[in-house]
Amino acid sequence: MTIEWSEGAFSDYDEIINYIISGFGLRAARDFRTKLLENINVLSEQPFAGKEEYTNPNTKIEYRNLVCKYYSIIYTLIGERIIIVSFWNNRKNPDTLHNILDQME
Repeated sequence: MTIEWSEGAFSDYDEIINYIISGFGLRAARDFRTKLLENINVLSEQPFAGKEEYTNPNTKIEYRNLVCKYYSIIYTLIGERIIIVSFWNNRKNPDTLHNILDQME
């Protein structure tokens, strides 16, 4: 399976890395990046490793999540592709995530 990142996922990633650098330092950001990439590699081998998070009622697209420290990798499966749509801070209200996923096509 191939892995693709949406523009939103790239934006989320940059925001998270900058937050970690400013609050915890470069080493913590590198450690997070390493752990995140390890989890993404797991998805390429085991695409159903993440639990079902939400199904958009309009598009019927199923979104899954795989937890990586305080963040979740939010992704969907389309054919032989794993599309990472977001990195979600698990301390936020999940209803907000579901509202965002409702707006995706």
